[in-house]
Amino acid sequence: MEVRLTIRSFIAMLCGLLLLSACGHVEELRSARQEQATDLNQRAQRAFQRGEYQVAARLYESALQLDVAIENVNGIAINVLNLARVNQMLGKTELAERYLDSLLDDKALHYASTQLAAAATQKSLLRLQQNDESGATKWVERAAVYCVSDCPLSGVIDNARASIALRANDADKTLHWSERAASENRNASPLEYANSLRLSASAKLMKNEHDAALKLLEESLGIDKSLGLPEKIRQDLLLSAQVYEKMGQAERAAEYHDRAARIAAASGS
Repeated sequence: MEVRLTIRSFIAMLCGLLLLSACGHVEELRSARQEQATDLNQRAQRAFQRGEYQVAARLYESALQLDVAIENVNGIAINVLNLARVNQMLGKTELAERYLDSLLDDKALHYASTQLAAAATQKSLLRLQQNDESGATKWVERAAVYCVSDCPLSGVIDNARASIALRANDADKTLHWSERAASENRNASPLEYANSLRLSASAKLMKNEHDAALKLLEESLGIDKSLGLPEKIRQDLLLSAQVYEKMGQAERAAEYHDRAARIAAASGS
């Protein structure tokens, strides 16, 4: 089904796991190595945001080595998660998964439950990207186990569940999980809220509820523009084009395709 063409973009842009910054961990006393690792992490984050993924990978790896040398557990987890993410963007899915496994299988160090939940969710999405729906479901449920009370990733996990349902062409389940995720993300993360809206729009499209889908996409487009995210804006426009195509409005669909193509050309996506 045509809606399935958007699933890879949902996977690529589920960003509650993205760009974790080492500066979020406050300590009373920081060593010179910790300061250096934090600086590298932040430089990597800026490189990632510019789309310089190879540069970001090198910087995250340097930060990771510094954190490993002083056994900074929080820094190790942050940099491993970011290395998995940047390698996914580079198309190196096997390497990305090895980074996640190094965190999830580590018996020596004890990571925060939210970090393990982030790793499991990211692994779930990698499995889905490789058409392993069973593996994706296994890991998203593992993430839910790690995501204890007041977990900030509950909306991210439910977006992942919605993505799995979308891949299975189950409109009702997609809508269930995406609407639950939207409720969780509305006041917590504009980025993930927009993801929820896009997933709900895909479910509405599958159910031929075209006007409802367009309304959701109009809202997600406004959010993505306010956040300045070209790839997500492009996906809002492409999905809107699909809706208009199903409505038999070829000219409107062509307009949205043209707008999406201009963004792709300008952003190099």
